Amino acid sequence: MQNAAPHISVVIVNYKVKEYIANLLNSLKKAQHDFALEIFVVDNDSGDDSVSYLKQRYPEVNYIANEENVGFGKANNQAIRQANGEFTLIINPDTLVSEDTLDVLVNHMNENPECGAAGCKILNPDGTFAPESRRSIPTIWSASCKVFGLNTLFPESKLFSQYYLSWMGEDEAGEIPVLSGSFMFWRTDLLKELDGFDERFFMYGEDIDLCYRVQKTDYRIDYVPDTSIIHYKGESTKKGDLRYIRIFNKALYQFFDKHYSARYSLFFRIFIYLAIWLKTALSFISTNLKKLKPVFADLILLNLSVALGFLIRYGIKGTNILTPEGTKYLWINLLMTVLFLFSGSLLGMFKKNKESISTALKALSITYAGVVIITFFVRNLAYSRLGLIFGFILGVIFFVTFKLISANRKDAGNVNRGRLRNSRVLLVGDAGQSADIISKIHTRPDWSYEVVGYVNVDEDDEKALGRLTQLRDLVKAYQVDQVFFALNSISYKQMLKEISNLQKEEVVFKLIPDSMDFILGKSNVEYLEAIPLVEVEFEYSKPINRLLKRLLDLGLSVPLFVLLLLVCWPAQLFSRRDWVFVDGIKLYRQIEQNKWKNRFRLLGYVISGKLSLVGAPISESVLEQSSTAKKGITGLIQISKNRIQQEEEAESFGLYYLQNYSLWMDIDILIKTIFNGPYPLEILSESEKKD
Repeated sequence: MQNAAPHISVVIVNYKVKEYIANLLNSLKKAQHDFALEIFVVDNDSGDDSVSYLKQRYPEVNYIANEENVGFGKANNQAIRQANGEFTLIINPDTLVSEDTLDVLVNHMNENPECGAAGCKILNPDGTFAPESRRSIPTIWSASCKVFGLNTLFPESKLFSQYYLSWMGEDEAGEIPVLSGSFMFWRTDLLKELDGFDERFFMYGEDIDLCYRVQKTDYRIDYVPDTSIIHYKGESTKKGDLRYIRIFNKALYQFFDKHYSARYSLFFRIFIYLAIWLKTALSFISTNLKKLKPVFADLILLNLSVALGFLIRYGIKGTNILTPEGTKYLWINLLMTVLFLFSGSLLGMFKKNKESISTALKALSITYAGVVIITFFVRNLAYSRLGLIFGFILGVIFFVTFKLISANRKDAGNVNRGRLRNSRVLLVGDAGQSADIISKIHTRPDWSYEVVGYVNVDEDDEKALGRLTQLRDLVKAYQVDQVFFALNSISYKQMLKEISNLQKEEVVFKLIPDSMDFILGKSNVEYLEAIPLVEVEFEYSKPINRLLKRLLDLGLSVPLFVLLLLVCWPAQLFSRRDWVFVDGIKLYRQIEQNKWKNRFRLLGYVISGKLSLVGAPISESVLEQSSTAKKGITGLIQISKNRIQQEEEAESFGLYYLQNYSLWMDIDILIKTIFNGPYPLEILSESEKKD
């Protein structure tokens, strides 16, 4: 709290987004300049440690902790009544302001005394313009045009695009009817004269109502695009939740009932009421259908595998399925669908494990096994066993391919499993901070970020890939997937400019606040703290996992060994044997030139049990933790070598492997080795040269 009378009162309502608020408070501090600020954070019963978390970091802020969620309008009013600033900024927690935002808006208010409230340009996280930056008062016509998409089809038409005033250019200043509730800059006297928000609106619609009431005063509302903010949009609400959809559409009717109902007959009001609730139902169905898209995709793959298995078994023309005798087998599809949904639900496949290949394969295996068992006892549903085998093989191929494609989207997250290629990251920050951040990222073996380098903002730096002015070229040259901005190295204004410049490059942008303890994305927060490595029992050491690992080694190595035997045995009989020992492994000298014979020998070592296909790194500390650990042809450290810079980091990766081992992790590492390398003989060849 400032000792001087505050110039600006800032009101923020929090609901379970403490990290976003921390980021916003940092940006407000940089935008403060000579203004005296008083900041209010109203916590709407987040049910977590939001208040204590923020108090520890920002003790100067005024906190109001509600014991229940009283809604957006009422929570804001609690702080508005205490506001002492000449101006009051109402701002959402999931926003970021530029350094010049407060300056620009205060100057505008001082130069335009008839302006009672103002807003600025709002950008989406990808740098695109957010149309809700300026809106009109919703009428039945404008709302209908929005619902039916006419405003999107005819964005330049004043007739059809009234809702978002989209005929105005995004950089065109002017008077507007409605501001976005995510950012509203008010004269405090006017805001108090209007008695703040109407508390009958729990959430949504209260910003429209408040702006509508300004029309009855001598003031106006202005859109000032000379400064901009980023809005992450609804990170504190669950948009697919029926409760929130109902609240949103109820707010629409409340606004209509409050301001327009006197103009229309009872019959028309009932019609509007029913129309709004029909929209509620349709919105809920539409939103949840989008969530169910992965489930539908899985079911299509499942039934496609069954159908193709049938066609392969009974002939590619598939005419049998069109006969009365053939159509009865459609019950198999229904049965498999039910079994798949049941097993997938038990395994968490449709929630937390949506992209998990291992979970999909488990559900697929249970489904086919269930069909085999049921059809064995219910002879009327008997189905060709060979057809089921074909279907299962095709199902494995379909699911693995589909899940791999899903896991390797640019925005698919940072978890290692399922990603064939690490997500390539470019940091924007100075040398010292970038080194610290890179070190923190590389202590997370469970992440798949590969930092290709950093870009210095202002100074020349030999270690940097380039300067900020070259960011776009560097993103293209290094095939960057994500750009991380270290916010204590770059101004918000610069960052917003760069995000806007890169919006066509399909790059994901994330922010690292001044504290450098988490990464802030559009819909998630990733903490940079290293994982604890103090567990006593390791998954790797469990007998069942060791058995599965051994079965995997033999199941893959024996067939390959037999195939290579035909190729390599004559060469071994008639060639001079010149050996070299690399890490205790006896191989033919000139490893690369004798690669087929050396591959044969490596598979022999795996079959004998001296090596594993995927090994744990052998070091004294690892051996202390697990006496069963053995070396491997490849491993987590080998495929992560671009991310490991220090010996301590390598040890963390090794211990992570032991702690979190699963059969799928081995399969995942093998797939990544096949697609990306480094290949075992390349590594051994390098070791041979050093020796």
